Amino acid sequence: MGILNWGFRSNIKIHQCQDEKSIQLITKKDDKIKFSEFVKDNLSLIDESKKLWLNPLLFNGSLQTLYYTSADSSKKFQIYYGRELFTYNDGGICSLDWVIPKPESKDEFKELVKKTLPEGFPKLHPRTRYFTPEELESRHVVDEESTTPIVVIFHGLAGGSHEALIRNLAESIHKNCNDWDTVVVNNRGCCRTKITTGALFNAGSTGDIREVLVDFKKRYPNRPIYAVGFSFGAAMLSNFLGEEEQEEEKGGSGLVKAACAVGCPWDFVDSAYHIENSWTGKYLINPAITQFLIKLVKNNSVEFNNHNPHFAEQNVVEQASKAKTTWQFDNAITCKTTPYANAFEYYRELSPARRLQKIKTPLLMINSTDDPAVGTRLPILDAKTNPYLCLVETDLGGHLGFVKSSGEFWCVEVVEQFFQKFQEVIN
Repeated sequence: MGILNWGFRSNIKIHQCQDEKSIQLITKKDDKIKFSEFVKDNLSLIDESKKLWLNPLLFNGSLQTLYYTSADSSKKFQIYYGRELFTYNDGGICSLDWVIPKPESKDEFKELVKKTLPEGFPKLHPRTRYFTPEELESRHVVDEESTTPIVVIFHGLAGGSHEALIRNLAESIHKNCNDWDTVVVNNRGCCRTKITTGALFNAGSTGDIREVLVDFKKRYPNRPIYAVGFSFGAAMLSNFLGEEEQEEEKGGSGLVKAACAVGCPWDFVDSAYHIENSWTGKYLINPAITQFLIKLVKNNSVEFNNHNPHFAEQNVVEQASKAKTTWQFDNAITCKTTPYANAFEYYRELSPARRLQKIKTPLLMINSTDDPAVGTRLPILDAKTNPYLCLVETDLGGHLGFVKSSGEFWCVEVVEQFFQKFQEVIN
C-alpha cells in the first residue's frame, strides 16, 4: 500500500447488474422495483457522486484497521446484552447475545450477573449477563403475531458481541429501529462460550447458522430476519446464503429477507498471501488472530482431547500452539476437524467467491481496497452478473474500519440504512 492510498476522502464505487437484468422486488404498495433501482433510490450513504469523509488522523488502511482492533471504546456504545446458550444438534453450543434495555438499577444487574452465571463458565464481558430461566422461557414462547424484524449479527474470526463495531451496530439498531430485536451469534468457543464437543467453527459451518435461524423462525414465524456478517462472519454467512438456493429448490423457505457482508475475505487463498504482504497484516493482525485461536484451543484442550482422542495421540494442540499464522493454525487444527488435507485445500473449497453466483438473497457487500487483512481482488464481475448482489467498493477504510471523526463506523450506518429501507419499502 503506497502513499497514493493515503487520505480521508474516499471514493465510492457501486458494482451491480444493469437495471434490465436486476432482480425485481415486490414493494409494500404491491409495485415492483429492481434491486439496482432500490439501491440508487434509497441508500443515500453510498452515493458515487459524493466522497466518503473519514477520520483524517486515520489516513490509511492500516491506521483504520488498528483503530478498529485496539482503540479504547469502553466509554462508547454501552449496549447491554442478555445471553442465551443455544445447543446444536451435535451437542456443541454457541451463545446468543440479545440486546436488552439499559437496566434501571446497575446494582441489580450486577447481582443478576452473579446469579445467572452457569457453574464452570467464565465471567462475561461488561454489560452482559445470562438470562434467568423465566426470561428464557418467555423467549421460547411461539409468537405468531409479531412482524417486527430481527437483526442477526455474525462476528469475525477472533471477535464477538463485545467488539466496538458490533456494539455500535447493536446500539444504532436499538436506538433508531423501533422495537427491532438485535442478536449476536457468538460461535463455538468465542466470546467466552465454552467448547462442548470436538468441533470448532469454520468457513463451512453453514449448518450452525441454519440451525439458529430455523429455531428463530419456529419461535417467530412472521418476523423477518436480516443478517449481517463481518469479516470471517461475512464469509460464513455468504457460504450459507449460497446454499439457501438449494434449500429453496427442495421446497424450503428463505430464512433471510436481506443480508450484508462487510470486509469479507472472498478468496481465502488470496487473503492468506495478501495479509503476509502487508506490514500491518504480517506483524500485527495475523499474529494477534493466531494467538487468539491458539488460546481458544488451549483453553478447551480437555474437551478436544476427549472428543478427538487422536488430538492427544498426535499432540495436535501442542503443534497448533507453535503456529505463527492463521494458515499454519488451520493446517494443524481446522483440517483435523474437516475433510480437507491441508489449509489451502480448505481455503480453495470454502472461499465464499465460489458460491456468489448461487446466492438468491438480496446481499449488500462492502469492501475497501486498502484492506491490509483480506484480499482486495474483489468479485466485481460476480456482482455485475448475479442480480441479487450489490458490491460497494471504497479505496479507504481498511479492514472493518471506515472510522469517521466521531469514532463511529460508516459501514454500520450503511448496514442500518439498508435494513431500514428494505423493511420500509420491500414486502
